[in-house]
Amino acid sequence: MSGIWYISCKFVIGKFYKDMGSFEELNAIGHTVVRALRRKKLSSGKTFMIYSNQLPKNQSYLEYPDLSIKVVTVGSNSRSFTIVRELTPEQATIVRENYNLH
Repeated sequence: MSGIWYISCKFVIGKFYKDMGSFEELNAIGHTVVRALRRKKLSSGKTFMIYSNQLPKNQSYLEYPDLSIKVVTVGSNSRSFTIVRELTPEQATIVRENYNLH
């Protein structure tokens, strides 16, 4: 499904680019890029998918342009999903804070 991006809460950048700078520097750059991408996607009316290892393996958070967040089960083709539940506004805020997406 276009408009959905998978974002890992733990960046793998350090594993592959150890010689390009400290992990902290790369992590900070990664967070900046993710936040900019999220803003761009949401402001253009598209959804933003947030991968979380705190959810079951086949589930993710899906943030909508109205800033609501739903838990979804991602289909085996990674292009479809089923809504499991919608988070309350308070829960959505906590998710954004946990992943530095505010």
